[in-house]
Amino acid sequence: MKTLRLSAALILLIALCACQRSTVLEDQSILIALAYEVKENNKFQVSGTFINAQPDSKNTSRTVSVEAETSKGARQKMNQMLPNKLATGQIRIILLDHDIFRLKMIQEIEVLSRDPFFSDLIKIAIVDGSPEELLNYKYENHSNIAIALNDLLEHNVKTNWTPSMTLHDFTRSRGLNRTDLAIPLLKREEDEVVLKGLTLLNKDEIVGEASPKEGFFIKTLKGADIPYLYELNIKKEEMQHSGMDHYLIQDSNNVRVVFSVIKAKGKIKLVDKKNLKFDTSIDMDIDIQEVSKRYKFIEPGAIDALKKQIHYEVNKEFQEFLNKLRRLNSDCVGFGEIYRSRVGNSDMIEENWSKMFPETTLHGQVNVGVIRTGIIE
Repeated sequence: MKTLRLSAALILLIALCACQRSTVLEDQSILIALAYEVKENNKFQVSGTFINAQPDSKNTSRTVSVEAETSKGARQKMNQMLPNKLATGQIRIILLDHDIFRLKMIQEIEVLSRDPFFSDLIKIAIVDGSPEELLNYKYENHSNIAIALNDLLEHNVKTNWTPSMTLHDFTRSRGLNRTDLAIPLLKREEDEVVLKGLTLLNKDEIVGEASPKEGFFIKTLKGADIPYLYELNIKKEEMQHSGMDHYLIQDSNNVRVVFSVIKAKGKIKLVDKKNLKFDTSIDMDIDIQEVSKRYKFIEPGAIDALKKQIHYEVNKEFQEFLNKLRRLNSDCVGFGEIYRSRVGNSDMIEENWSKMFPETTLHGQVNVGVIRTGIIE
């Protein structure tokens, strides 16, 4: 009797498995990148890059573009153009153009965070130019540009100056106690795509750009400790601040100094609630990698002069960066969050912070600690 019941259960299990529709890669068009452009009629030009899962195919990816009013409408149209069912669970990156912000249509991207087909870990970047053209260009060195872009962003977020900007970061910054965004900016240059810098926003409006060096400042002030290769171009007249010019073996109008930031720690302190004054500091240890002109390292006072000059130059650039944020009214660092946590009345402050931030006083200070010169010597 037991044998009969076991046999019946096995037959039923086999039947159910036979009825279950199998899902294999060859039966799917796997979407790994999306690009959004706004057209003149306020519709989206949505481009998608797909992995070609056919084992005998020479091309590993293809890109299709459709015009639609919503993301779901775009996916439906793409399905009608593909040989297999569209699968969205492997999307790595979403590319945006500038017009999606200028025409205030960014809400469509925020909607994606509530779509179960889209992971919170999808990376977001802005393209200097056309996102559709960037995906469609035939790259000699990249068989799949979407994967190459994902790797480019992932590398620089983990080990370099680029702040994280995932779908989760994007929607969180636009929610309660919002902060302005600093979104990675990509640009195609010939046969390569480069990470040009960061696009700075005030609410939903693009107000400027940040260089990689300014990206390092942003990321450090937000709590990251990352290595960074820092380059200074020091003019001759500025060397008088330190006496560094006395230790140059050959006279020059400018000297380039390159050093590696080994360790960096940022700190922001609200020192005057009423007058909106903040002290902002970065402590860093550095290792000098290159001095473009011959320098008398072994002479007494030479290292101190070089350290003093580096301290002067980095502090000047750091203060210029803070002044730039105020001028652009882009609080991508999070001064407003710190102010709200100390003062309270969060709703009122959030509503008025865009008017308050340009009136703040941001005092910057960089402290250059350990300075190593062994490599260059």
